[in-house]
Amino acid sequence: MPLTERRYDRLAVRLSLIISRLVAGETLEMQKLATEFDVSVRTLYRDFRERLMYLDLECHQGCYRLRTGAGPQGELDVLTFAYRAGLADIFPGLDRRLAGALLASDGTPCLVWQSPQPITATSPLVFYRLVSAITGSQRVLLLADGERCDGLAPYRLISLDGCWYLTGELNGHITVHPLATIHAVTVLNTTFTPRKRFSQLTTQASFIRALPHFSCIREVLSPRPSEEEQGNTLI
Repeated sequence: MPLTERRYDRLAVRLSLIISRLVAGETLEMQKLATEFDVSVRTLYRDFRERLMYLDLECHQGCYRLRTGAGPQGELDVLTFAYRAGLADIFPGLDRRLAGALLASDGTPCLVWQSPQPITATSPLVFYRLVSAITGSQRVLLLADGERCDGLAPYRLISLDGCWYLTGELNGHITVHPLATIHAVTVLNTTFTPRKRFSQLTTQASFIRALPHFSCIREVLSPRPSEEEQGNTLI
């Protein structure tokens, strides 16, 4: 993957996390954020000045937070959803002013057209439970076609060509499950800390394009018993 594309993926993840924490009411300290995201404080200040300028923020001694009593949150909710769902770049210069104009319209001033795709049926309850588990960093018990995954750490839900895929981690390995194959999800009380390497991997374009073929790739890469081991098994 080109270096510029990797930088863009890291930026998108960073902005999404920052926005979600601000909306949750957190006060963010620049030095701690710089350590967490492995970037310079200067880079973070540029994020807040240029990329998050639509937020009504207040800064005090290197700490940012949403201004108390900032008024209606409709535009902020739209912007938060757009960034966290990876839709912000569809609209040129998406900021609070543009979001407000779109919300105030009685018609449909913008239409995002995609080629018709057959939408795979997915249980709304399964989808909701997975979103909740991802948001709370909680492990799940997942029942899919011919498979039971106990203690799976869900990382991200990704939509590709009309199909949703669950990406996660189980026993130290990345996993991918088409949502159409998932029959039941139980959110467990145990939490997990997402691995940075896996989390970043699930935002990369090459990985996302390979989602429909993940089961085949995993089968090819899985170690197979040698002929001698097979013979011993037969004996």
